[in-house]
Amino acid sequence: MKENLIIVTRVKKTIEYLDTIITNFPNKEIVLRNELSKKCYQLLESSYYAKHSKIEDKYKYQLDMIVNIKMIDYYLKRSMDKNIISFKKYSKVGNHLLELTKMIHTWIKNEESR
Repeated sequence: MKENLIIVTRVKKTIEYLDTIITNFPNKEIVLRNELSKKCYQLLESSYYAKHSKIEDKYKYQLDMIVNIKMIDYYLKRSMDKNIISFKKYSKVGNHLLELTKMIHTWIKNEESR
């Protein structure tokens, strides 16, 4: 199914990439792995809500997307600090998250100018 909103497609690609990373987390870091996974899917859910909600509700879901991105970044930073993932993987996902954040801020500006 083709998505109309490119942000949803980018979120899905980020989730797919993160899924490959978090499958290799050690069992002792199961909480970190689960939180990362949960926030990724909450990000996708918020993007769907933002896409299909009324104009006055969009902003709430867009902010929720930004918060989820910040939390994903934090969990990834903790993973890198604990030597679970490499700096290269952290940077690659960070670039995805930065791009998503910029897209969301642009989306918010476009909604405000309407």
